[in-house]
Amino acid sequence: MIHSTAIIETENIGKGTKIWAFSHVSEGAVIGDNCMIGEGVHIGNNVIIGDNCRIQNHSLIYEGVVIGSNVFLGPNTVTTNDIFPRVRDNFDGTFRETFIEDYVSVGANSTIICGITLRKNSMIAAGSVVTNSTEANSLVKGNPARHIKYLNGDEYRIH
Repeated sequence: MIHSTAIIETENIGKGTKIWAFSHVSEGAVIGDNCMIGEGVHIGNNVIIGDNCRIQNHSLIYEGVVIGSNVFLGPNTVTTNDIFPRVRDNFDGTFRETFIEDYVSVGANSTIICGITLRKNSMIAAGSVVTNSTEANSLVKGNPARHIKYLNGDEYRIH
């Protein structure tokens, strides 16, 4: 299901994936099976998204982001890809890729600074600004986001 107001510039959308109103999926993007892309989401050129992901309303996923499977991005999640943003014709030397591994959850209104990895099963608290890579199975929060604790089966279950 692709809403009639969505702008889709790629053919690489998996089976069962739903894209809601006013979203823009750019050229070269790859979206896996059974994903849900919320209203007003921007997915940049060549972004890769795995299977069973949920990207909530008004999130911005810019070129250079690679997302694993079973990832949740809360509303208004923002990624970046330029470590030294300025008005210029290109960003040679300042472009950085960002990796979000399987089973990561990012709370609403969080910002993910480019050039880092959110490791498997990590959880980002709402409103966080993540400037460094996370450890697997960890909770981070704040601005800048800091490690709070490791998650175990009682706090965070993967089904």
